[in-house]
Amino acid sequence: MLKNTVLEPPDTHYMSAAEGWMDLGDLNEALSELSQISAEKQDHFDVMQLRWHVHNKRKEWEDCLRIGRSMISANPDLPQGWINHGNALFYLNRYEEAFHLLHPVLEKFPSDEAIPYNLACYKCQSGELMEARRWLERAYAVGDSGRIRKMALNDPDLKPLWTHSGAV
Repeated sequence: MLKNTVLEPPDTHYMSAAEGWMDLGDLNEALSELSQISAEKQDHFDVMQLRWHVHNKRKEWEDCLRIGRSMISANPDLPQGWINHGNALFYLNRYEEAFHLLHPVLEKFPSDEAIPYNLACYKCQSGELMEARRWLERAYAVGDSGRIRKMALNDPDLKPLWTHSGAV
């Protein structure tokens, strides 16, 4: 069950404003709007998710790491907190730690294509290209292979695969 599932006005207005500011590129205003959300709704999944994305755009990886952990604590049955936490570790160049965090939850979320895709990125950046290829193929099998392939071809985290094998 999602913690604090319903956001109501005025919190919904602050969320909308934060999303708007983020889309416009004013990340300070986005955080300012998020800070106005009521204290009891600060751990709402959508609030934490948006906050994570704002800090991600600001390249504030330690904040992303903290928020990812909070997302897992509040909603361990949703894959996005795990993915966000793993990606924060990845952005901190802690590839193996990211892999070891996310790999066990693959069993919990077998149909989530983002998990094997991210595992492929982690292994690729660790220099383990054959294993990265296997994880990417698993992502193709789980999700929309055409869409994932297109995404992979434009993902700089998978660039070593492009040069190693010519295509993803």
